[in-house]
Amino acid sequence: MKKIMGISKNYFFKNRTQIKRIKTDFHRLAFEVIRDALIFVFLIIGITSCDLLTTRNPEKPDALASNNIPAMSPDILFSNLKSALQEKVVENYMQCFADPSFLQKEFRFIPSTTQYPILNNWNLDLEKQNFVNLKSRSKTCNSIVFELSNTTTTQFGDSAIYQYDYILSLSANDQNINGVYKGRGEFKIFLDKRNPPQWVIVEWRDFAIGNSLSWSELKGRLY
Repeated sequence: MKKIMGISKNYFFKNRTQIKRIKTDFHRLAFEVIRDALIFVFLIIGITSCDLLTTRNPEKPDALASNNIPAMSPDILFSNLKSALQEKVVENYMQCFADPSFLQKEFRFIPSTTQYPILNNWNLDLEKQNFVNLKSRSKTCNSIVFELSNTTTTQFGDSAIYQYDYILSLSANDQNINGVYKGRGEFKIFLDKRNPPQWVIVEWRDFAIGNSLSWSELKGRLY
């Protein structure tokens, strides 16, 4: 009888130990599942914030982003310039400049530096290629921050001169262009011949401020 009771006791303690082990294993497994699920969720949030998970169809060359608004006023023109830069949409960016089909004026860029000879013979094709280079060499997420301030304007009916202080912050994979660019831009803008007419940039004069790197420096480094 004592022997039987001893066996029963051992069996009871053995089973109890196994049950505790099973509970411990279950809790550990549940913790690991929850932990892995949270890691996965945070990873997805991080990826989607960069819009890397979304499958996109290739954009047509003339496709414009939905937030590009016809520049019926100078304010809209410079708002489009800012959004095109920050979103890195090439076609939206080029829409800000004079199109020879609608305005018989040649685009000019006057740099703040003579360090880069290519800037002295600038044209729309080089402007576009420069922006393409900027897009390809900058990082994927929120890599360009562009701000305009201290506006000065002079109106001439169908043309105007706008002056801005600008700050362009660039996060790039290429350390040669990574950094902050500050300066003052003088933009001569005109109403083109579209129906209805739109404001476009015809001349862009860049000025350095103090010892800061200007936009001209960035353009030169991108070539």
